[in-house]
Amino acid sequence: MTTDGHTVPRTGNGFIDAAHSSLMDHVDAIRRACADGASRDSMVPRFSRFADEMRTHFDHEEVIIRAAGFTRWEEHASHHAMLDQQFGRLIDYVRDCDVTSDFLCTVAGTLDAALCGHEIRHDGDYTALVRAASLAPEGQSLIAWDSAFEVGVGPLDAQHRQLAELMNELDMMSRQGAPTGELLDLLGLLHDHVHAHFAMEEGVLRRVAPSRFVAHRNHHRLLEGQFARIRQQVESGRLDPGVAVRGFLRFWLMDHVLGSDRPTFAEAADAAPR
Repeated sequence: MTTDGHTVPRTGNGFIDAAHSSLMDHVDAIRRACADGASRDSMVPRFSRFADEMRTHFDHEEVIIRAAGFTRWEEHASHHAMLDQQFGRLIDYVRDCDVTSDFLCTVAGTLDAALCGHEIRHDGDYTALVRAASLAPEGQSLIAWDSAFEVGVGPLDAQHRQLAELMNELDMMSRQGAPTGELLDLLGLLHDHVHAHFAMEEGVLRRVAPSRFVAHRNHHRLLEGQFARIRQQVESGRLDPGVAVRGFLRFWLMDHVLGSDRPTFAEAADAAPR
């Protein structure tokens, strides 16, 4: 439920739905603080933290909808960028100008209305697709590996499969109620394997397709940042490990393999001398 009484559609993806709830709670707290007469100096950092949280959510959401097969994900990402720009300008104006309490309330209401409008109208475009993609497979592994995920380089395919197996283990342990410490240890191991895999993949790509190396390495840095944020949220207790792996990390891996690695190594193979 938004602060204006509208209902944000639930996607069936626990990770996205938790992020939506957190953003709604955050903007509601901002509106209440402004209504209570909070000063501009106290509100600017709160506006900025809200914008950071929103930007992170948009980043994660784009990974999920892309991996789920939402063909209009680029259009959706463009709307994210527009909102981010609009919010940034508002926050900069509040930071740089001597504004009244009423104006702060107006800014808070604008943030609320714009975010809610996006969640209700634009997120509804992908809800059914993401709900279907997020269904937990009964009695099956979270990630069922098959040949469609192979990039054609044996050691890299083996590492991709190992990452999937570790995610399946994390999912199973979380469902069985394993102690938090064990789940955190497994998540840390998974993170270590991600670093090692990216290093090997970059080494292979530098040899077989050096022209594609820099762009792919930069993409890895983005992926590492996403994983690190998820791990930090889990370690701080703000995100359930099961929700993390079921709602985001499995999509993150599929997006990496299918959306980036397979096209890159296919192009490298096509360009190789015969």
